[in-house]
Amino acid sequence: MTQAREYLSFDPSSCGFPAARAPVLPLPGWQSFHWQRQDPIAALLDAPNARFYSRGRYALTQAFRLCGVGPDRPLLVPAYHCRTMLDPAISLGAGVTLYPLRPDLQPDLDALEQLLRQQPRRHAALLATHFFGFEQALDAVEDLCNRHGIALVEDCSHAMFLPSLPGRIGKRGRYVVASPYKFFAIEDGGILWANHGAPLPEQDAQAPAWLKQCKGAARALQKARSHCARAAGAPNDLPAHTGATRTGAAPAGLHRRHSSSGTSHLYDTSAENDAGLQVSRQLMLRSDIHRITQRRQHNYQAWIRAVAGMPHCRALYTSVAPDCVPYMFPLWIAHPDTHFAALKQRGLPVWRWDDMAVSDCPSAMQYRTHLLHLPCHQELTRGQLDWMIRAATLALSEDAR
Repeated sequence: MTQAREYLSFDPSSCGFPAARAPVLPLPGWQSFHWQRQDPIAALLDAPNARFYSRGRYALTQAFRLCGVGPDRPLLVPAYHCRTMLDPAISLGAGVTLYPLRPDLQPDLDALEQLLRQQPRRHAALLATHFFGFEQALDAVEDLCNRHGIALVEDCSHAMFLPSLPGRIGKRGRYVVASPYKFFAIEDGGILWANHGAPLPEQDAQAPAWLKQCKGAARALQKARSHCARAAGAPNDLPAHTGATRTGAAPAGLHRRHSSSGTSHLYDTSAENDAGLQVSRQLMLRSDIHRITQRRQHNYQAWIRAVAGMPHCRALYTSVAPDCVPYMFPLWIAHPDTHFAALKQRGLPVWRWDDMAVSDCPSAMQYRTHLLHLPCHQELTRGQLDWMIRAATLALSEDAR
């Protein structure tokens, strides 16, 4: 069993937050798909060096196992993280070392080098994450891994990973892991991709039973109907207020410190070798890559323009490169105790990584509560995006005292 680790987590049960009034992830809409298979996607899913799992976290498990992560070979993970980035190593019985990040979420190379010199055991792998779809500068990280005999695993769970896309995302890691359901309007999906002739698991992932396949197809159809109904509604159908008329009218939730030696509730050991649904695979193969890219870039840029005039906040990344496909819009807020609750009370679809292992990294510990994830995906209607911007402006204009 792995050694117990301290975590900080947020309990919103006392807050009474309403359901989000717009989807955080893309729902299937008829404009999202082509009838013909898309060659760049087929080149990924049908490649001999790829595996299609139900979630990226289980693809990570396979990558870490193949890199030798285990009881005597720990894993290096960014200090700013989702719990499912740690769970695969914990499931393998391995220790996890959190490495520090700079404020722009790039690895702090000097601190990382010093950390490796102090560690008594050689790490098996380092996980490098392309946060929010923005490419990490991995040349120096790759050199560090080579010098220390550490396998580099690229985490593309925030990136629309397709080997044929321009740029260097997914080109350097021994293994690449992606979560396509965050970019494509599909039910599930996790990609394991091997570079440089690295071996893959001897057995393919296990296809779900037919009943599970049928239920997955039914859920996809229901979500498509839900998306069409939302898109047909007027922007005013999304209220910018839910009843809390002043700051502090609702409880702000509870932050607690606790220890655990096991995986989080998000990780299912029995699903480690499950393949993604066939309906997810088929819908992904027919997805419009150009539309996904263009609309995500457009929506992200709309957030940038809007945030420039909002108080108490700033965009973490203020420009989008032509080859960048953003996952979410990362928004730093100055007063999380006040404004996170104000945003949630208005029904904004807000995520943040507030369930996190404790570390000495100032950026990670601050971003746990100060850095919000706001949707910019391709299926947002103009009315939904306009409403979110108006509602965010109102919430962030509230008295922060």
